[in-house]
Amino acid sequence: MNRYTLLIVGAVVQIMLDQWSKVAMVDWLVPKGLPEKWGYIPSEVYTVSEAWFKFRVVGNPGAAWGIFRDLPDAWRVHFFTVLTLVACAGITYAYRQTTPAQARVRWALTLVLGGAIGNLIDRLRIGYVIDFVEWFYGDFTWPNFNVADVGISVGVGLLLLDSLLSRDDTPESKAEPDPPPTNG
Repeated sequence: MNRYTLLIVGAVVQIMLDQWSKVAMVDWLVPKGLPEKWGYIPSEVYTVSEAWFKFRVVGNPGAAWGIFRDLPDAWRVHFFTVLTLVACAGITYAYRQTTPAQARVRWALTLVLGGAIGNLIDRLRIGYVIDFVEWFYGDFTWPNFNVADVGISVGVGLLLLDSLLSRDDTPESKAEPDPPPTNG
Protein backbone atom coordinates (compact mmCIF):
# COMPACT_ATOMS: atom_id res chain seq x y z
CA MET A 1 0.00 0.00 0.00
CA ASN A 2 1.28 3.44 -0.94
CA ARG A 3 2.36 5.53 2.06
CA TYR A 4 -0.03 8.32 1.00
CA THR A 5 -3.13 6.12 0.58
CA LEU A 6 -4.51 6.96 4.03
CA LEU A 7 -3.82 10.67 3.58
CA ILE A 8 -5.49 10.85 0.16
CA VAL A 9 -8.41 8.46 0.68
CA GLY A 10 -9.06 9.61 4.24
CA ALA A 11 -9.02 13.29 3.31
CA VAL A 12 -11.29 12.68 0.30
CA VAL A 13 -13.79 10.78 2.48
CA GLN A 14 -13.67 13.59 5.08
CA ILE A 15 -14.23 16.20 2.35
CA MET A 16 -17.13 14.24 0.84
CA LEU A 17 -18.86 13.80 4.23
CA ASP A 18 -18.37 17.47 5.00
CA GLN A 19 -19.68 18.75 1.67
CA TRP A 20 -22.58 16.28 1.60
CA SER A 21 -23.65 17.26 5.13
CA LYS A 22 -23.55 20.96 4.28
CA VAL A 23 -25.60 20.52 1.10
CA ALA A 24 -28.10 18.31 2.98
CA MET A 25 -28.50 20.81 5.82
CA VAL A 26 -28.91 23.78 3.47
CA ASP A 27 -31.48 21.87 1.38
CA TRP A 28 -33.35 20.88 4.55
CA LEU A 29 -33.18 24.04 6.63
CA VAL A 30 -32.74 26.93 4.15
CA PRO A 31 -35.66 26.61 1.71
CA LYS A 32 -34.93 29.94 0.00
CA GLY A 33 -31.25 29.11 -0.55
CA LEU A 34 -28.09 30.76 0.66
CA PRO A 35 -27.49 34.50 0.36
CA GLU A 36 -24.78 35.62 -2.03
CA LYS A 37 -22.90 37.39 0.73
CA TRP A 38 -22.31 36.13 4.26
CA GLY A 39 -24.55 37.43 6.97
CA TYR A 40 -27.88 36.33 8.26
CA ILE A 41 -29.07 33.07 6.72
CA PRO A 42 -32.84 32.58 7.05
CA SER A 43 -32.49 29.07 8.43
CA GLU A 44 -35.17 26.96 9.98
CA VAL A 45 -34.14 25.31 13.24
CA TYR A 46 -34.42 21.62 14.00
CA THR A 47 -34.21 20.91 17.71
CA VAL A 48 -32.63 17.59 18.59
CA SER A 49 -32.67 18.31 22.33
CA GLU A 50 -34.20 21.34 24.04
CA ALA A 51 -31.41 21.12 26.60
CA TRP A 52 -28.31 21.12 24.40
CA PHE A 53 -28.47 20.45 20.64
CA LYS A 54 -30.01 22.02 17.51
CA PHE A 55 -29.34 22.17 13.79
CA ARG A 56 -29.29 25.74 12.39
CA VAL A 57 -27.44 26.85 9.26
CA VAL A 58 -25.19 29.89 9.74
CA GLY A 59 -22.46 31.45 7.63
CA ASN A 60 -18.99 31.90 9.10
CA PRO A 61 -16.74 34.26 7.13
CA GLY A 62 -13.90 33.81 9.63
CA ALA A 63 -11.90 30.92 11.00
CA ALA A 64 -12.52 28.92 14.18
CA TRP A 65 -15.10 30.64 16.42
CA GLY A 66 -15.41 33.39 13.82
CA ILE A 67 -11.97 34.90 14.36
CA PHE A 68 -10.92 37.24 11.53
CA ARG A 69 -14.53 37.50 10.30
CA ASP A 70 -14.21 41.27 10.19
CA LEU A 71 -11.42 41.25 7.61
CA PRO A 72 -12.37 43.26 4.50
CA ASP A 73 -14.38 41.21 2.01
CA ALA A 74 -11.96 42.15 -0.78
CA TRP A 75 -9.17 39.99 0.65
CA ARG A 76 -10.68 37.76 3.37
CA VAL A 77 -11.18 34.76 1.03
CA HIS A 78 -7.69 35.25 -0.46
CA PHE A 79 -6.17 35.41 3.03
CA PHE A 80 -7.86 32.18 4.14
CA THR A 81 -7.07 30.47 0.84
CA VAL A 82 -3.35 31.19 1.16
CA LEU A 83 -3.40 30.25 4.86
CA THR A 84 -5.15 26.95 4.09
CA LEU A 85 -2.79 26.09 1.22
CA VAL A 86 0.23 26.75 3.44
CA ALA A 87 -1.33 24.60 6.18
CA CYS A 88 -2.03 21.81 3.66
CA ALA A 89 1.59 21.90 2.49
CA GLY A 90 2.76 21.73 6.11
CA ILE A 91 0.41 18.84 6.87
CA THR A 92 1.60 16.94 3.80
CA TYR A 93 5.23 17.55 4.78
CA ALA A 94 4.58 16.39 8.34
CA TYR A 95 2.78 13.28 7.06
CA ARG A 96 5.75 12.52 4.83
CA GLN A 97 8.01 12.54 7.89
CA THR A 98 5.91 9.93 9.74
CA THR A 99 6.55 6.21 9.87
CA PRO A 100 3.92 3.47 9.57
CA ALA A 101 4.21 2.98 13.35
CA GLN A 102 2.85 6.51 13.85
CA ALA A 103 -0.71 5.59 12.88
CA ARG A 104 -2.29 8.03 15.34
CA VAL A 105 -0.31 10.94 13.87
CA ARG A 106 -1.15 9.87 10.33
CA TRP A 107 -4.88 9.72 11.14
CA ALA A 108 -4.66 13.08 12.88
CA LEU A 109 -3.00 14.77 9.91
CA THR A 110 -5.48 13.15 7.53
CA LEU A 111 -8.47 14.48 9.49
CA VAL A 112 -7.01 17.98 9.74
CA LEU A 113 -6.21 18.03 6.01
CA GLY A 114 -9.69 16.85 5.03
CA GLY A 115 -11.33 19.39 7.31
CA ALA A 116 -9.17 22.25 6.07
CA ILE A 117 -9.94 21.45 2.43
CA GLY A 118 -13.65 20.99 3.18
CA ASN A 119 -13.89 24.48 4.64
CA LEU A 120 -11.71 25.89 1.84
CA ILE A 121 -14.18 24.56 -0.74
CA ASP A 122 -16.94 26.57 0.96
CA ARG A 123 -14.84 29.72 0.95
CA LEU A 124 -14.02 29.37 -2.75
CA ARG A 125 -17.57 28.40 -3.70
CA ILE A 126 -19.66 30.86 -1.66
CA GLY A 127 -17.20 33.13 0.19
CA TYR A 128 -17.86 31.80 3.69
CA VAL A 129 -18.08 28.51 5.60
CA ILE A 130 -21.40 26.79 6.30
CA ASP A 131 -21.81 25.73 9.94
CA PHE A 132 -24.91 23.93 11.17
CA VAL A 133 -24.38 22.16 14.51
CA GLU A 134 -25.38 24.28 17.50
CA TRP A 135 -24.52 23.05 21.02
CA PHE A 136 -25.55 24.85 24.16
CA TYR A 137 -26.24 24.34 27.82
CA GLY A 138 -28.17 26.93 29.79
CA ASP A 139 -26.76 30.32 28.83
CA PHE A 140 -23.58 28.86 27.36
CA THR A 141 -23.56 28.40 23.59
CA TRP A 142 -20.66 26.77 21.77
CA PRO A 143 -19.90 28.38 18.38
CA ASN A 144 -21.69 26.61 15.53
CA PHE A 145 -19.58 24.08 13.65
CA ASN A 146 -19.63 21.50 10.85
CA VAL A 147 -18.18 18.10 9.92
CA ALA A 148 -14.91 19.66 8.68
CA ASP A 149 -14.48 21.36 12.06
CA VAL A 150 -15.05 18.05 13.82
CA GLY A 151 -12.31 16.46 11.70
CA ILE A 152 -9.91 19.28 12.49
CA SER A 153 -10.71 19.14 16.21
CA VAL A 154 -10.41 15.36 16.44
CA GLY A 155 -7.15 15.52 14.46
CA VAL A 156 -5.68 18.15 16.77
CA GLY A 157 -6.86 16.12 19.75
CA LEU A 158 -5.11 13.03 18.38
CA LEU A 159 -1.92 15.02 17.88
CA LEU A 160 -2.07 16.25 21.48
CA LEU A 161 -2.79 12.73 22.72
CA ASP A 162 0.10 11.37 20.71
CA SER A 163 2.48 14.01 22.08
CA LEU A 164 1.46 13.07 25.63
CA LEU A 165 1.64 9.31 25.08
CA SER A 166 4.88 9.40 23.10
CA ARG A 167 6.86 11.29 25.74
CA ASP A 168 8.04 8.00 27.16
CA ASP A 169 8.94 6.72 23.69
CA THR A 170 11.68 9.24 23.05
CA PRO A 171 15.21 7.86 22.65
CA GLU A 172 16.30 9.90 25.66
CA SER A 173 13.74 8.21 27.90
CA LYS A 174 14.85 4.74 26.79
CA ALA A 175 18.53 5.43 27.32
CA GLU A 176 20.22 3.67 30.17
CA PRO A 177 20.52 5.89 33.21
CA ASP A 178 23.95 7.08 34.14
CA PRO A 179 25.56 4.80 36.72
CA PRO A 180 25.79 6.25 40.21
CA PRO A 181 29.11 7.94 40.96
CA THR A 182 31.65 5.83 42.75
CA ASN A 183 33.76 7.09 45.60
CA GLY A 184 37.20 6.29 45.17
